[in-house]
Amino acid sequence: MRGPRLVTAARLFCVWSAALAAVPGPRFLVTVPGIIRPGGNVTIGVELLEHSPSQVTVKAELMKTVANRSVSVLEAEGIFEKGSFKTLILPSLPLNSADEMYELRVTGRAQDEILFSNSTRLSFETKRMTVFIQTDKPLYKPKQEVKFRVVTLFSDFKPYKTFLNILIKDPKSNLIQQWLSEKSDLGVVSKTFQLSSHPILGDWSIQVQVNDQTYYQSFQVSEYVLPKFEVALQTPLYCSLNSKSLNGTVTAKYTYGKPVKGDLTLTFLPLSFWGVKKNITKTLKINGSANFSFNDEEMKKVMEFSDGPSEHMYLSSPGPVEILATVTESLTGISRNASSNVFFKQHDYIIEFFDYATVLKPSLNFTATVKVTRSDGHQLTPEERRNNVVLMVTQRNYTEYWSRWDTRNQDVGAVQIINHTVPANGIFKIEFPILDDSSELQVKASFLDSISNMAVHGMFKSPSKTYIQLKAKDENIKVGSPFELVVIGNKQLKELSYMVVSRGQLVAVGKQNSTTFSLTPENSWAPKACIIVYYIEDDGEIINDVLKIPVQLVFKNKIQLFWSKANAEPSEKVSLRISVTRPDSIVGIVAVDKSVNLMNVSNDITMENVVHELELYNTGYYLGMFMNSFAVFQECGLWVLTDANLVKDYIDGVYDSVELAERFVDENESYLVDLHDFSLGSSPRVRKHFPETWIWLDTNMGSRIYQEFEVTVPDSITSWVATAFVISEDLGLGLTTAPVELQAFQPFFIFLNLPYSVIRGEEFALEVTIFNYLKDATEVKVIIEKSGAFDILMASNEINATGHQQTILVPSEDGATVLFPIRPTRLGEVPITVTAVSPTASDAVTQRILVKAEGIEKSYSQSILLDLTDSMLQTTLKTLSFSFPPHTVSGSERVQITAIGDILGSSINGLASLIRMPYGCGEQNMINFAPNIYVLDYLTKKKQLTENIKEKALSFMRQGYQRELLYQREDGSFSAFGNDDPSGSTW
Repeated sequence: MRGPRLVTAARLFCVWSAALAAVPGPRFLVTVPGIIRPGGNVTIGVELLEHSPSQVTVKAELMKTVANRSVSVLEAEGIFEKGSFKTLILPSLPLNSADEMYELRVTGRAQDEILFSNSTRLSFETKRMTVFIQTDKPLYKPKQEVKFRVVTLFSDFKPYKTFLNILIKDPKSNLIQQWLSEKSDLGVVSKTFQLSSHPILGDWSIQVQVNDQTYYQSFQVSEYVLPKFEVALQTPLYCSLNSKSLNGTVTAKYTYGKPVKGDLTLTFLPLSFWGVKKNITKTLKINGSANFSFNDEEMKKVMEFSDGPSEHMYLSSPGPVEILATVTESLTGISRNASSNVFFKQHDYIIEFFDYATVLKPSLNFTATVKVTRSDGHQLTPEERRNNVVLMVTQRNYTEYWSRWDTRNQDVGAVQIINHTVPANGIFKIEFPILDDSSELQVKASFLDSISNMAVHGMFKSPSKTYIQLKAKDENIKVGSPFELVVIGNKQLKELSYMVVSRGQLVAVGKQNSTTFSLTPENSWAPKACIIVYYIEDDGEIINDVLKIPVQLVFKNKIQLFWSKANAEPSEKVSLRISVTRPDSIVGIVAVDKSVNLMNVSNDITMENVVHELELYNTGYYLGMFMNSFAVFQECGLWVLTDANLVKDYIDGVYDSVELAERFVDENESYLVDLHDFSLGSSPRVRKHFPETWIWLDTNMGSRIYQEFEVTVPDSITSWVATAFVISEDLGLGLTTAPVELQAFQPFFIFLNLPYSVIRGEEFALEVTIFNYLKDATEVKVIIEKSGAFDILMASNEINATGHQQTILVPSEDGATVLFPIRPTRLGEVPITVTAVSPTASDAVTQRILVKAEGIEKSYSQSILLDLTDSMLQTTLKTLSFSFPPHTVSGSERVQITAIGDILGSSINGLASLIRMPYGCGEQNMINFAPNIYVLDYLTKKKQLTENIKEKALSFMRQGYQRELLYQREDGSFSAFGNDDPSGSTW
């Protein structure tokens, strides 16, 4: 889609240039982004040059075609002074604007004389707003409550207050619940959805409809048990084939921060696409962390190494290797794993080039950054750094583009040798002059046994051979912090003009008299800004350069979130404190068990999400090899109207861009809100509150800018992770810079290793693990409370045990496990209470386990039609009777009723699956061809046809029709195999 737009723009430039009358010198330069987006302004840059009249009135009109005639949609007018460079801003299109043909007409008048006038078609961009759908967790169990927020924002992340529809759909696309025309509060809508006890397991979706666009967020419903520890694997990304070993580290920690003890199994698996896959497996002990190593002899066995002529390990086709680390906890037998890929390199070192121009500008210096690292990721040693990096620079001149591949007449070129020392971090800059006639540059870097090459092809086109280079002195550029730009030229520089483009909009313009100047980025520049600097030569030629810089987003709207203490015990009261920039802000807070985030990717609103959203607004055309001054403007997605000399070349190619810390307030100034009030019971207090989501809070700050919430820590031994966002009318969105953790811990506690569910009547061993992080070992009496919901199967004559209790010695800084064989006798959620008592500490927990019915589930259904076509209010009564089979398991019966407002019922949701590519003989082809027609016809009449299904069905129908014609006989009839059959048919 992008390529044709640029061709149109190039033609347009020719038309504009041809329409201008001859004058003594250039008078104007007008730039405009080539796109239009609902909700976004169209900003036009207007610079009146040296030979311009003293004042020019510029008028811009946005036109669209209605009934075969152009109608003005938006317009703006401004008066510009000679020598100025300012902007003319058109109002924004409404957010509900349709994708139509828009044209921008720009006219400049001076004393009844038309200085310039022309129009250009603007590409309509559908990305007009941002919608975040936040859920408290990425996955849920049956019967849990799904908490979610919908946040609607303009492209500048200011709140978009609108009405929206919210739909909840199950994995079969059944509509389960909906909220229609929901009004947002500063762009925020917060809802909850209750899952049933028997939902369809799989990926559910939240769909938000706003301005005829639909946004999605998925969450998973499954039967799971939260992990209690996490495993991390550290390996180098690269490993040299000359290395004697591949080393790495595995760490395993509980979510409350203590080390995991157990067995570590490591697997070394080459990821080969052919042949028999071999692997290495080794087992180690782990206590929080463990180092491992695979030596070259082991790796040779599975990677088929052979000795090369250089006596180095050699692999003919080196591919990636997967390292899998599995940690099995010794106390419970629970396993968790982590994996990483390692890529093998022929050499010990990696040499990389960064930050260099992709086109040559003769007589200016070529600069680049060189980075030397070890393949295994370790720092270069002092002995290694005593060796220099040797750079061989070759510059050639090719008069014809294709002559560089003509080996018959290869130019050796000018060769320069540069020796450079290697600093401790391995990063250094190189700089050398580009020769006046160079059109190709090659740099070969050598360090010990490693070699890397870099090449730049092509010379920047300038009739006057005048060039400038734009460079940024600073590396880490962030919003609100000034940074310096330097312009270097091969001739005396004149007054410089600059413009900044980001997210498809012209966000800044200005003029500078110095070759070194500072700019201060705003939020509209993030996450990437395209900066153009130019000046006009005496002969009217535009001399320019472009620089793309990443800009770190910094929210104007600040929010700070922190706990009153970093560590707390279960049931202890703590304070969660927030501070915001503006009163009357909306704040959304979520705090979840850290274990939740170990199972799936979080659906939280993060800085990564925000940056990704901003990237979607970037619509510039990334060429990389901007060979002339016209291509420089194209690089930032700008169209240009000027009577100056703008060099362009028809062979230019264009590619699409995808490219707390501080004291809060005194206690007497705090605002306290009690969210939970769990009173302390007798010792040992029974821990029984184990939520996966602890805090889900929406609050309006009112007149305050700080607030404190007193909360009670749940009974889980874990870390609680809290994040928050804030939205205000004028400053828009703000996020916490990082999650804040509260570690909930006590030195002596019980852990029940329970499965998600068990079957009634089946025996299972209840694992009870006692963790003792006290200074001394202790003898512990473990008691399971008797219940009518299950039987305890332990014999009372076992050593150190009675029917419902056992005694065990638990070492210091360790744990011990006892087993209680039990048989559940009751269906549903059954509570199990266990108490552990020692001379120094005690604990008690009650946790629930789901007991399912035995047998095999069978289902029966009946359908009835309720005819409510009469517009009058009516009541219809239907009675359905079911009889269960004689051998039905007691307590397992359940009834479910589904109402669907369509005679075809739930089959509608599966219609899209009937759309398929026709194939096979004439008969098979028609069997797959016909459903495409019926589905398309039905969905069209029901007004449920989406553009995606329509395009897919029509594409398959066209291809199926062409295939069916292969089986048409000479007499016009059809058969399964065409003329190969004795007869045909016309049915």
